[in-house]
Amino acid sequence: MPASKSFGADRASGACRRPVRIALTGGIASGKSTVAQMLQHKGAVVLDADAAARRAVAPGQPAWKRLRAILDAAYFDPATGEIQRRKLRKDIVRDPELRAQVNAAVHPSVMEAMEAAWREWCVRDPHRVVIFDIPLLYEAQMEGSFDCVILVYADPETQVQRLCRRDGIASEEAQKTLGMQWPIAWKKERAHVVIDNDGDLESTRRQVDALWNDKLQRILSCRKNTSTTSSSWDRGLPG
Repeated sequence: MPASKSFGADRASGACRRPVRIALTGGIASGKSTVAQMLQHKGAVVLDADAAARRAVAPGQPAWKRLRAILDAAYFDPATGEIQRRKLRKDIVRDPELRAQVNAAVHPSVMEAMEAAWREWCVRDPHRVVIFDIPLLYEAQMEGSFDCVILVYADPETQVQRLCRRDGIASEEAQKTLGMQWPIAWKKERAHVVIDNDGDLESTRRQVDALWNDKLQRILSCRKNTSTTSSSWDRGLPG
């Protein structure tokens, strides 16, 4: 595992020019939403990509229009025009080409909305911790846009078990769903901070407390002008 780098070096150099950009990511059923809620309760603003996507594909929106141009009418409610989410979700698990088309249609609007919200918060409250919650951060190759990437980790077996319980699906379907995302072990090697969510809720809470009380608080008085490659964060937290 690569060694951690020192965040303090940037502060000592006086490179305080812009708000630090922080991303939260994970794998499906890893517990990312739980960690996001914990951070919100501590005062962070969490910009939720899933919520932005739901708004982006509302009838009449640009992303919705792009989807209408590429999807069969069966994917839309005939009365309201709303996307039949369950049907589309099932089909993109089975069809990588369809998944790529849908992502290409929706992702630009989602990121545009999140970036606008981030800029607004930078003006409204420059010292507020603002976190981009992006499930497919690595898959979309967006990690380079952030100074700090926080990964919520659960081993694949735990992910499958949780997904089966959550969605009431068979193990085979859960495995296929996981297969849509890059391996979480691969992501773990590249994240700056890893929160291990294999244990109980209290263990996760302790890790979030350590993150909030130490590492994230260091950014409140500083601005950075460096990219992710020179950013400095410990790769894990005590459990």
